[in-house]
Amino acid sequence: MSNPNEAPQPQQPGAQPPQPGNVPPAGYQPPQGYPSYQAPPAYQQPAAGYQQGLPAYGEATLGANNAPPAGLGYAAPARNTFGLNFNNIAQRFRDTTGVPQQLTISYWLWVAAAALGIVLGIVNVAVIGSQLGAIFVGAAITGLIIGIIFSAFYIFCAIRLKEGARWARIVLTVLGALALIGLFAQLATGNLSFIGSAVAVAATVLMWLPESRKHFV
Repeated sequence: MSNPNEAPQPQQPGAQPPQPGNVPPAGYQPPQGYPSYQAPPAYQQPAAGYQQGLPAYGEATLGANNAPPAGLGYAAPARNTFGLNFNNIAQRFRDTTGVPQQLTISYWLWVAAAALGIVLGIVNVAVIGSQLGAIFVGAAITGLIIGIIFSAFYIFCAIRLKEGARWARIVLTVLGALALIGLFAQLATGNLSFIGSAVAVAATVLMWLPESRKHFV
């Protein structure tokens, strides 16, 4: 038989409580003066959609503002991207669904300005060839090739314009300002390119009207 003196004595007030993580045996009653033992709460799975960690700087503000405008007839690239994607370029060129009327007119005017640049470049080659001879034809052809490249860039910026890209509107605004400067010189010299410049200036004005500006908010 065990000695009664060897039986474990209850803890006295002031003694250390059980260490965290050591679960007391069943039926254990803490000495007077100690709070009762409480098991740690069970782990709960995060709610659906919860993402651990804080969002990166600027991510919260770019989320909604970077999305393409609602109502477009196709899946457009995000606003703040360059958006050079040829998978559905034909639809991106012709579809103006969800685009405000003023901005739609501005878009087609930019396309017209680009087309006029190519047509007038061809006319210049023919005129120079007939009046100045073959010596200057090479320079006119070089100018035509450069004009075709710029016209393609015009059209691409116009596509991104109707897709809500803010950078495209800024670029086209600069091009419209240059067209306005060149318009006066072209009118003074009788250069037929003034037609394309006038169209570009009108397109620039339309894309900054109040109805058009809503497309970029």
